[in-house]
Amino acid sequence: MVIVATLSYAGDYYLTKIVERPRHPLHKIFKPSGLIGQGLGIAGGLFCILTFLYPLRKRWRWLENAGAPRHWFRYHIYFGIAGPLLATLHTTFKYGGLASISYWSMIIVMASGFIGRFLFALLPRSQYGLTMSRREIDAEIHALQQELAGAGLPEGEIKMAAVSPAGWRDIFALLFKRRRTMQAVREKLRTNATSANRSVLKLLSRKLFLESSLATLDLTTRAFSHWHTLHLPFTIIMFTALLIHAGVAIFLGYTWIF
Repeated sequence: MVIVATLSYAGDYYLTKIVERPRHPLHKIFKPSGLIGQGLGIAGGLFCILTFLYPLRKRWRWLENAGAPRHWFRYHIYFGIAGPLLATLHTTFKYGGLASISYWSMIIVMASGFIGRFLFALLPRSQYGLTMSRREIDAEIHALQQELAGAGLPEGEIKMAAVSPAGWRDIFALLFKRRRTMQAVREKLRTNATSANRSVLKLLSRKLFLESSLATLDLTTRAFSHWHTLHLPFTIIMFTALLIHAGVAIFLGYTWIF
């Protein structure tokens, strides 16, 4: 809402050429050191800091039972997107000096976060948010199959063909195959859209997800590990530059409303 409101009110200012902005009536409050401009930077920085709550939850026991893991991850994504967007408005699209290191590191972290989100979604997790082992996946697939068989969907009708992905092309093909399988069963049950059938579709969706995840587990686990290795250094660079930028701003007297 803040981003949309800012662009609606000051869109003309951001579209004005940089050399002409000092003469714009909104320059005083929307420039990086202005009342609103600096506020956007502070909010963006705080949002980026709040992304640390998700990894800290895994290390601080007193936070383990404070809400479901998926809610924490959802807010992690929200802060990780909103923070850089607010910071972009704070810069007024001018990049230079030390602040640019923090900003571009922030953008790289956000962009890599989308890749991480995709890989995260491929890894099966328990109801507690923990990555499942092969044995746990096999056990849940077997239990789900029994439930589906009892609901009138025998394994032969819904099991996808065995796939051993050699690369990402095979993984995407498997994702489309899973989607087509769900659509076929959904069409079959559409004539009798009862709550029982909706429950069956939910069970089937979970089973097909686990089957495809089992086939891609080695590749996605390895990719997620490599992604984390690259994601972390840019995060450290981003926060180091951000703290230096904030320290310099405070030293020069840019203390916003305080």
